Amino acid sequence: MTEDNISNSSESHITTFEIKNDLQKIIVDTFSLFTSDNINSISISDLGKVIRYLGCVPTEEELNEFANIVENQNEPNTVDKNVFVPHMEKQIRAFKYKPATADELLQAFHTLDTESKGSLSVDFMQQALREGDSLDPDDITEAIKTAYDPDFQCIHYDIWIHKLLGKTKMDPYALAANDVASANRAKVAEDGELNRLLLSSDNNDIDPAASAV
Repeated sequence: MTEDNISNSSESHITTFEIKNDLQKIIVDTFSLFTSDNINSISISDLGKVIRYLGCVPTEEELNEFANIVENQNEPNTVDKNVFVPHMEKQIRAFKYKPATADELLQAFHTLDTESKGSLSVDFMQQALREGDSLDPDDITEAIKTAYDPDFQCIHYDIWIHKLLGKTKMDPYALAANDVASANRAKVAEDGELNRLLLSSDNNDIDPAASAV
């Protein structure tokens, strides 16, 4: 049992989570979308949906590892909010599960589009998505609905990429990066102030008589 699992099993009775920053608020709000009234846990079968709703893209192996860590040991097949939030925040701040950029996605589709038509058939797209690491059948169905062009009976992947990336109004990784930048700026300011004080201290140690010579 990992340290995280031990923490999970001993703290699963906690039903509140004190939000301390904007990133935690996004995670809590997303988690709450998948809970019932007055319940602070979700089914472990919804774990991947919560993580992907946040804009994160774990592989199947990463998702299973995540589930093993956050699963409630006292109530199997459930995940408590107080355990999920700090672990999810930790992964985002480590920039894990970060999705591909539009350019990277477009390059991947170009590789699949061997005839350079700018589109793919529904059957081909379904097969490609089924070979993905973390999409369940509902995710695939929703993705096809979002991408399908009924006039041409195909999927124009350049349009789909913009729709796909535009669905997520939040960017937890941007918040994490901003926090890092803020911390770096604060450190630079702190170091600058320290250097100023040290320089001032050095100047005060100079013997006035010696400096007059």
